[in-house]
Amino acid sequence: MLTEEQRHIRTGKFTGSEIYKLMGAKVLGKTGETYIYEKAAEFLTGEPCTPEFSSAATTWGNEKEPEAKAHLIAATRCEIIEPGTISNEMICGTPDGIINDAILEIKCPYNSSNHLRNLLLEDAEGLLDLHPEYYWQIVSYLWLMDLKKAKFCSYDPRYKEAQKMLILNFELNLVHLVLLKNRVTEAKLMFNNIISKL
Repeated sequence: MLTEEQRHIRTGKFTGSEIYKLMGAKVLGKTGETYIYEKAAEFLTGEPCTPEFSSAATTWGNEKEPEAKAHLIAATRCEIIEPGTISNEMICGTPDGIINDAILEIKCPYNSSNHLRNLLLEDAEGLLDLHPEYYWQIVSYLWLMDLKKAKFCSYDPRYKEAQKMLILNFELNLVHLVLLKNRVTEAKLMFNNIISKL
């Protein structure tokens, strides 16, 4: 759940959790264009374009994340640092943590079959295929934090102990970082062009 300060920082900025909307196959596309207009509207009004989404799935995720962090700490014996919301001139985001100089992104799927799919992941390319939204979120956080490694964790307490958590180590693909930066720069130019016409 976002704090009021985090909502303020995010209003009118491209965010890690939604950055995938800019990452169409070869161009921004309609989804990217719509996202840019939403962010421009937020910038002009100072208010989020859509209310914060809440569902059984998001409630489940918010409730289980602290449990997932405790499970990860027990498994790795490593401290998790929570950096809060971070931003640069174009994007912002709130990583779930930093662990051993690696970005930490935790997902607690409401649908247990989604966790099962996650358990079968072998590498970052598999994550890109299965969950491009998570992949690009992690790349954006690596950009923001100037880090090269990440851990993607999927947690479901309904599974047996050995299957409760996937820890997928993630090495930054520099080609994808450049692609993300270029796409965000293109989106920011369109954003500025929209604002300048008013």
